[in-house]
Amino acid sequence: MKKVFQYLFHIDHWLITIFAFVILWLLYAAVSGISIFSPVNRALSDMSATDLFFQIANKSSQINQDITIVDIDGEYDRGNIAKCIAEVDSLEPWIIGVDIIFESIKGDPEGSMNLLQTAGHTRSKAIWATKLLDYDNEDKSFHGQSNSFFCDSLTLQTGFTNLNDNLERTTIREMLTAEKHDDDLKYSFPLAIALALGDSVSIEPEGKLSIDYGTTFPVVPYNSIESHKDLIANHIVIIGSTTDEADMWRTPIGKMSGVMIQAYSLNTLRCHSDIKHYSIWINILVAFILCYLSEVLIDVGFQWLRRRNNATSTFLIDSKLLLRVATIVWMALVTWAILMVFIYHNKYFNAVLILAALGLLVESRRIYNAAIKALSKNHNWWILRNSLINNNIFK
Repeated sequence: MKKVFQYLFHIDHWLITIFAFVILWLLYAAVSGISIFSPVNRALSDMSATDLFFQIANKSSQINQDITIVDIDGEYDRGNIAKCIAEVDSLEPWIIGVDIIFESIKGDPEGSMNLLQTAGHTRSKAIWATKLLDYDNEDKSFHGQSNSFFCDSLTLQTGFTNLNDNLERTTIREMLTAEKHDDDLKYSFPLAIALALGDSVSIEPEGKLSIDYGTTFPVVPYNSIESHKDLIANHIVIIGSTTDEADMWRTPIGKMSGVMIQAYSLNTLRCHSDIKHYSIWINILVAFILCYLSEVLIDVGFQWLRRRNNATSTFLIDSKLLLRVATIVWMALVTWAILMVFIYHNKYFNAVLILAALGLLVESRRIYNAAIKALSKNHNWWILRNSLINNNIFK
């Protein structure tokens, strides 16, 4: 038992595992600090394994039963949009979210007046979109706002539709919940809808939640509302354009309109399905444990092959084929485990970090093997005398 314990916690296993992380850190430092790697660094900063996980989960997801999107694609007449909102309201949805900003009275005044009257009639049931402007990085607050022309005079319920606090078109993985605007606290569009529905939602200034993209939503064209009464009555209805190119964003499951992202954000709030992201230190610890376990298991495999002492085992050892195949299989199992935890428990370990460390374990083992053999030519240090390599336990 003592020998087994000494083998499992042998210094070679520790050093090989640690060296894999040293290589990983050196590669990260090179990508981050050398200007020639700037494009690579920017690409890596906007990459997450959650994108792949959401794509897998979304393929088998079911249609959401509570939220419906009414698409006003191609409709710019305010009178027709007012009619659409009134038609939706007549079918008694739980609440209506209007993800459109009508900045001023323009074009057909009659259409604008119809829109104003509709806004007044739906005052108790509708949430109207606003956009926060002029973000100040120093005081972390917005100082401007864009509303529909009738919002202030009618004192309507509103929520901001900003998808981030800057203008960069990065991949949208998180939603804003509440932001400071001068001396006030403004709620996001999905949070305002959730609160109007009476949902229990925690509110934090500058709060962010990871959006759960694991569902799909029914989309009803604005000119066929009557034929889809079952998707409007007793539903949350969000009205907006799903194809407006000016409001398209990158998401983990592909290019998507802002109104669709608002629906996903609302569903995340209502289902309390925020994805828990573990800290960098927890991820490093998990990666280290998995790398160490992988190193021990691979070494056990080499010992088993050496005891067989036949042509096949000799080929597998000298070609390092076992090393590569075992690493690939182990990485596949780890990826599957991280995916299952993500899908069924809404918890995410940094798969990029963990898999990178596991992948570099092969190189770490080979470099360590070569270093021990080279140093043993001219030195007789304790670490060299007691190395598993010099004792012919693995090659």
